[in-house]
Amino acid sequence: MNLVSTPAIIVAPQCEWEDREWFPPGPQLAICLSGDKSRLADLTDDELLQVAAAARRQTSWAQARELAAIAELTQRRTRAEADADPDYRILSARESVTEEVAAALTITSNASATLLHLAEQLTGPLADTGAALEAGRVDLAKARVVSDLTADLPPEITRRVQAAALEKASTQTTGQLRRRIRRIVQRLAPEAVEERKQEAVRQRRLELWDTPSGTADLSLCDLAAEDAHAIFNKITAAAHGIKIDGDPRPLQNIRADLATQLLQGAELPTAIRTLLTQTCT
Repeated sequence: MNLVSTPAIIVAPQCEWEDREWFPPGPQLAICLSGDKSRLADLTDDELLQVAAAARRQTSWAQARELAAIAELTQRRTRAEADADPDYRILSARESVTEEVAAALTITSNASATLLHLAEQLTGPLADTGAALEAGRVDLAKARVVSDLTADLPPEITRRVQAAALEKASTQTTGQLRRRIRRIVQRLAPEAVEERKQEAVRQRRLELWDTPSGTADLSLCDLAAEDAHAIFNKITAAAHGIKIDGDPRPLQNIRADLATQLLQGAELPTAIRTLLTQTCT
């Protein structure tokens, strides 16, 4: 009789998302992400984070495919426009695609035009950024940052800025990426930076839009930086004085009310007295 027991073989349970942290986006990852979301309750904390990251990569892949489709449609319409009789043309190729995309995606024409421009950039001069989006190394927000901050730069500068930006883009937030690109552009093309700033100042404007809460936002856009800072600092200094004199409200509220008084035509001393009087009543 064999009294020696055979030791049991203990097999560690295989985690469903083990080793999938860098699983590339595409059809296979879509299969991995499919299934009832109730299964998420069976995953570890680390696995849940991997699922979230994988879903983000898959979203980037899908958005890259969306933009590629828009770019292809634009190219087709442009070729057809070149071969067509201009006398029968009602809308240009770009206008036509803009309206078609807006209808297909149920978005505004402005949003559609923005997508069309980004699609052309990510399949043209910023093709490497488009490839990074498709591979899930950057998301759409980062791709927009690269596109926005390389607009109107010379082609060679755009290529160099893009290459440098993509080196660290996957590990940076959009804010960090934006600051990095601005530093790179300032170093490589200071003249272009100055021209872009001057052009923005030429487009300065006052904008008003309603908010979902029933209030409204009023904004001075694209002022010269020194003017904007001077206005903000002057209002802030006066608001600090009002608060010291007994106004219990947050400084941001005082600033907003003071700016409102000034824009409605009150002189600064009068505006200050009005706010202090309101506080005392």
